[in-house]
Amino acid sequence: MIKRVTGEQWLAFGVILLGLFMAWQLQDISNDAGYAGIGPRFFPSLVVTGLIVAGGALLMQRRHRNGPDTILSDGENDAEQLEAEEDAERGEADWRMFAIASGSLIAHMALISLIGFTLAGTLLCFGVCRALETRRPMLDLLLSFLLALGLFHLFKWLGLNLPALLTGGVL
Repeated sequence: MIKRVTGEQWLAFGVILLGLFMAWQLQDISNDAGYAGIGPRFFPSLVVTGLIVAGGALLMQRRHRNGPDTILSDGENDAEQLEAEEDAERGEADWRMFAIASGSLIAHMALISLIGFTLAGTLLCFGVCRALETRRPMLDLLLSFLLALGLFHLFKWLGLNLPALLTGGVL
């Protein structure tokens, strides 16, 4: 019996195909090693590997969630009823959460050159915390700032320049 492909399986296939397409595109990047001994293909290769592994994990998770064919009381496999039950368990999408997280990302992109990486990154991280409805907003704000500040100085230490709020690149 042929089973219907679910939305989660389509998503898994899409993630795997995106990873394979990116792997194919990696051939266009020259493989000259940088001063650190790793070439410009290293980090994109990590992303490609992560996408393919994540897609496979999504596919296997979906495949094994229901176990083998579930037999209903009348003896037939009713895929539509199973799909309806899964939809009811999953619930509706939280569009408010999506809007807050997306707005935080857009604000980050718009403000990074004006207020610097540290403050824009703080707003992004804090916005995602608000979207996820965490319970300690002041702690979230502090940790968001420390994370963004740490990333700023990590990139500075690696020799990469990010937009800073203050001259001298402290913030």
